[in-house]
Formats: sequence, structure tokens, C-alpha cells
Amino acid sequence: MYDRILVGIDFSDSSVETVRWAVSRFPTAEIVLFHAIEPLSVPDYLSRALGGGLELMREKELDARTNLEHLAEGIGIEATLEVRLGWAPEALAVTAEEVGAELVVVGAHRRRINPTDELGNTCSAIVRKTTVPVLVWRPVVNDRDKTILAALDLREGSAPIAATAAKYADYFDARLLLLHAIPSTLQGYLRAVSNPPKVEEALRNLENEARRDALARVPEELREKVAVQAAIVRGKPVVSHILNTAEREAADLIVIGKYHAPGLAARVLLGGITSAVIQNANCSVLTVPV
Repeated sequence: MYDRILVGIDFSDSSVETVRWAVSRFPTAEIVLFHAIEPLSVPDYLSRALGGGLELMREKELDARTNLEHLAEGIGIEATLEVRLGWAPEALAVTAEEVGAELVVVGAHRRRINPTDELGNTCSAIVRKTTVPVLVWRPVVNDRDKTILAALDLREGSAPIAATAAKYADYFDARLLLLHAIPSTLQGYLRAVSNPPKVEEALRNLENEARRDALARVPEELREKVAVQAAIVRGKPVVSHILNTAEREAADLIVIGKYHAPGLAARVLLGGITSAVIQNANCSVLTVPV
């Protein structure tokens, strides 16, 4: 499915398990292990005391590379090692492009600790900076059939989300659930200009249209190979629908879009629905650039 996968490592237990998962699920892919070192600000008095032989960053780099080597050896793989200096999301994005990674995998806690969970924010920043799909991996333990949930807004250009989710469902022999939430603004408008019976009839017709659009976004060659269902919902914020459906259906993976837009717009788009899903989901999240 992939030729080269970059896995971000911070040496936490979660990141180590992330490598194991990536290797077990994509055994033919070349694995690139990445670690970023934040720049050190050394006080002047310490530099004067130790003289010109102060090479703390070099020592940190060698230590990180040694740890990556031990990690790869312990898992039993031959991996490419990349240790870079700088802010992790930015350094990872640059490295992913330089090595030609087709997928970036980073580990996250199964459940966020608080609304400002640092790891969740780092994952969101990685998604913003990176131009390839990013899989934010969390372990899921359940006895139900594997389920992949694709969150679709059904806008023009969103077909890659459903296509990627279908490819994953086929690869992992999983059920595919396509989820679309009818915008609350549309519901409010219909209620403002029409009476309740006509509003309900219009919404049912829109649901049927949305269901057809969602199913049509699954590539034709995969429609008979994958068990696909479409759920069209309304009445709650989109994030609530996605997270609640993922919990109810015991989803192993949520596939959601990351829309390209310059400057502030990109941060707003990601910081809304996609960022909230990354930080609040209890399962893995795959972002697909569209």
C-alpha cells in the first residue's frame, strides 16, 4: 500500500508501539524513524565556564540516533534514521518531503488528558505542516468487527477522503461507514422559510441525495469488495456526530480531510473540525490532504 512511511518518535511508550503497529500493518514499506531535537538556549555563564568544548546539541543528536538504532534493532527492522534540529512539526514536514514519505504516522494518547493536551496540539500542528496523509495512531481494543469511519462534507474535491477510506477498508478487510452531517445552517434556513411538514420532507430528500453522493465517492472498483454503509445525520455539531458515531460503532480509524488553504485560512479549517477530532477521538485518525 505504501513504499515509504515516516514514523515520528519521541521515545514515549506510545511512539514505540506506533512503530510496532506500522511495521506489522505495512510489512513491505520502508520505515523512516524521525526524531526532532528542540534547540537549547545555553546561558552565557555556562558557555564561559565550559569554554568552546560545549557541544550539548551534538551530544543530544548522537544520543537520539543511538536510541533510534536500539529501537529499530529491538523491533527487528532495518530503518532509515532521521534526527533533525528544530520544532518537531516543522522539521518533520520538511523531512517527510525530502525522503519522499507517502504517509506520516505519529502516536498519541488514547484519550486526551485535558483540553490543552500538548501531544494532541503537536499532532494537529504536524497535520497542518505536512503535505502528505498523516495517521495519528491510538491503540484500540475491542471485540467487534473492524470499522473505518470516513467523515465526508461532500464538497467538491472531497472524493479522495472516501477513496482513501475505501482503500484502507479493503486493505484491512474492514467495514466502511461513510458519515455526513447536514449543515445546521441549512436546517435553520428551511425552518425559517417553510412550515414543519415541508421542512421534514425537504430534509428527507436532501438526506437521500447526500447518501447517493457519499456512496458515489467510493471508487467503482472497490464498491463490490468493501462492505459500505452511509449514515446521513443532522441536529448536532459535526464534531459531536463524528466522535459519537466513532464511539458507538467502535471505529478503529477515522478518515477526515485536510483542506489546502494559505495562511490563516488553513489554520482555521484544521483548527475547527479536523483538529477537534484529532484531539478528542479515542481511535486513530487519518488526515487526507484534499
